[in-house]
Amino acid sequence: MDNQVIIGTAGHIDHGKTTLVRSLTGTETDRLKEEKERGITIDLGFAKFKFDEINAGIVDVPGHERFVKNMLAGIGGIDLVMLVIAADEGVMPQTREHLSICELLGVKNGLIVITKSDLVENEWISLVEDDLKEFVKGTFLHEKPILKVSSETGEGISQLKQTLNNLISQVNPKDQNGVFRIPIDRVFTMHGFGVVVTGTLFSGKIETGQTIEIYPTEKKAKIRGMQVHSESVDKSTAGFRTAINIQGIEKTKLERGYVLGFPEEMHSTYMLDVSLKLLENASNPLKNRARIRFHSGTVEVMGRVIILEKDFVSPGDKTFAQIRLEKPITVLPRDRFVIRSYSPMTTIGGGEILDVDPPKLKRMKKESKSRFEFFEKSSDRERLKKIIEENGISGSSIKELSGRVPQTIDKIRSFIVELREANEILIMDLETGLSIEKNEFEKFKKDLESEIENYHKKNPLKSSAPKEEIRSRLGKINEKIFSMGLEDLKKIGSISEDQTTVKISSHSIVLDKEQKLLSKKIENIFLDAKFQPPTFKTLLSDVKLTEEKLTEIIQILVTEKKLVILKGDLIFHSKSLDNARSELESFIRGNNEITASEFRDLLGISRKFAIPILEHFDIMKITVRVGDKRIIKK
Repeated sequence: MDNQVIIGTAGHIDHGKTTLVRSLTGTETDRLKEEKERGITIDLGFAKFKFDEINAGIVDVPGHERFVKNMLAGIGGIDLVMLVIAADEGVMPQTREHLSICELLGVKNGLIVITKSDLVENEWISLVEDDLKEFVKGTFLHEKPILKVSSETGEGISQLKQTLNNLISQVNPKDQNGVFRIPIDRVFTMHGFGVVVTGTLFSGKIETGQTIEIYPTEKKAKIRGMQVHSESVDKSTAGFRTAINIQGIEKTKLERGYVLGFPEEMHSTYMLDVSLKLLENASNPLKNRARIRFHSGTVEVMGRVIILEKDFVSPGDKTFAQIRLEKPITVLPRDRFVIRSYSPMTTIGGGEILDVDPPKLKRMKKESKSRFEFFEKSSDRERLKKIIEENGISGSSIKELSGRVPQTIDKIRSFIVELREANEILIMDLETGLSIEKNEFEKFKKDLESEIENYHKKNPLKSSAPKEEIRSRLGKINEKIFSMGLEDLKKIGSISEDQTTVKISSHSIVLDKEQKLLSKKIENIFLDAKFQPPTFKTLLSDVKLTEEKLTEIIQILVTEKKLVILKGDLIFHSKSLDNARSELESFIRGNNEITASEFRDLLGISRKFAIPILEHFDIMKITVRVGDKRIIKK
């Protein structure tokens, strides 16, 4: 499928846009009953334009001020615009507003068409042309062709087709390898087919049978079929007006402003960092926290503008701002946008989206401005590295990076590999692409080692620190990054660890004189008790210590492997267990096996102590239980 060019109309109501499209294409774009009855375009209309060997789509937009939001839904994604001005009226309010919108949305190419040339004298048309040249000075239409036509007589239509043909041939092809997305502009149902959505395929490509996601709903659906200009196709690529029959979702769950894309390649947001310009003809300055109507692609949503550097923006000025939205939307960095005042509804400015998932930034701060400037000028690879750096020890997976870098998942993965090869980041998980900036990881390891040292200082009688407690003290940190940090420190000998705890390698418990005496006293109590040790509660009463102090001493003895804690919190001296094992193994050698009762009688103790000891030997894989008997494990 060849590249497709989208042409958009713009201009005041009743200046002949729809009639002009019909003269060029033979298609009546007014499809709604109300449009035909009232003779005005209310919603978007679409037509196929073909001249010589070049195909194009034409989006016919409404000119009435009440329907500018519909015009905005259609003008996004166009390659060139026909600014339509009626010869008998000249430049009118919506002419100005539509041209401003095209400028704000970054349209770079187009032409001016003077319609209804049959209604006025040539001298009058010359005056209109002079007025138009002055009107478009400094805009993208400066020195672009100005053609006069009459849809009634056919005058100039052939020349207009040829001029459009020349302009179309100059349009750069759209990115067919980019992120697939279609901002939805229409939703309807067709008998026998089900739900159909239409829109301009901004970038990428799609084929029937593929699974898509409807943003921002996070719902999945399947492509059942597609049409481009009423012809069934198996695939569609960037630039084509595409109608998609989707399976697996109800019409009521879809609306204009939603975006079709591949799963996990984009995400939804309530907040945007933007570069914003207020129009020179805006009637008032834009105040900080002003409520506005935000438009990008086909979406319209209410929001507030948080101005970064000042308390208001004057007409004609440019600034950085955060836009905080009242509903989630899906856009990509570098998308263009327009804002309109809350009331009255007039276009007041617009610009470029810089980041789609920014942190809340403080106003009047130098570092906040620096961040905006970076995202305004950075390449996609630089942007990706910056986001990974900002995410710090939380790490950044490909799923989290997609949408914030306007590239496909495959391209993002290639950027990550390039950054790793350049020794700028570390990849913690190849499958998810989980990455962390190299300097951030080095800093994290120092913080990790320091946190373990701090634990030892606060708990001098504990031999090691619980891993999860150390991890929680370090803040929000990914488990894999935490494990990798421990692994690196272990490799250089800074720490040692077991399954649940970690310690500085050089750390050891140092007891004072009193602690040594207590430790020896308690050890002897368990040593003398042999196979019938006291309970913790009994011991607490006998030695007259606090619960915390006794726990510390027992933990020291356990760490020194002098005491062993069994199931049920029974505590035995290790020598007693060694003696019990010796008696057990001697009995089994002479009898091949032993029952719990025989073991109880062998040691002269009750089942209360005999069973936990036997279960301990099972766990240690000294014995194996067979029915109600035990044998030596081979």
